[in-house]
Amino acid sequence: MSSIDKVFSIINILKNSGELKLQEIADKLSLHKSTAHRYVSELCRNNYLERDNETKTYRLGFNFLDIASYIIENLDIREKAKKSIEELNAVTRETIHLGLLLGDHAIYIEKKESLHSIRMYSQIGRVAPLHCTGVGKAILAFQPPEFLEKLLDSITFHKYTENTIITREQLLKEIDVINKNGYAVDNEEHEKNIGCIAAPIWDYTKRVVASVSITAILYRLEMESLIKYKPLILEKSYEISRRLGYEKK
Repeated sequence: MSSIDKVFSIINILKNSGELKLQEIADKLSLHKSTAHRYVSELCRNNYLERDNETKTYRLGFNFLDIASYIIENLDIREKAKKSIEELNAVTRETIHLGLLLGDHAIYIEKKESLHSIRMYSQIGRVAPLHCTGVGKAILAFQPPEFLEKLLDSITFHKYTENTIITREQLLKEIDVINKNGYAVDNEEHEKNIGCIAAPIWDYTKRVVASVSITAILYRLEMESLIKYKPLILEKSYEISRRLGYEKK
């Protein structure tokens, strides 16, 4: 493994794990602790990683937030989706997310808060796993076969709740259902008491590049009621797709 591969491996490990101690990083990469320390120290020096002196763990640093902010600010899709997101929010009164495929994850690039007093934790720039979120599965399910295989190979099936899909076989079955229905759901798969319905967004190349979702706290709005928004989410996702130059055959 080259030096640059090791650097990116450290970044990817922390992206997926959140926070790790130096020995944990070394173990995951099969590196000597002193070698891992050299790379980690350099990343810290350049503000790509930061160290928590209390827990002695490392996490991604603020430079990545700057990079993510730059990308997000320059995405035309946010502007194209703005009107539809506001309309979804006004009709449903629930939280609306816009997710974009970035590497082997989705990332939230826009959010319209619920109009209810009790809200959920989510934020622009936050990563959404492909295998257990509505926005992630809605993007994943409509990819071309070869690219889908690559994405499936990259997924770490981390179990977040009792409902999380944890095998490739389960996910492939779910993808078949999503393709048939035209939309994806997250029924407490990523977070307890949180559910969503999401639909894909196509661009002018006829590729799914993003998705839009309606997300609700399930003790306030049951999953059955949330799924009743299917016609609306499909209408608005197609609306955004058309603004991106997509045309059905």
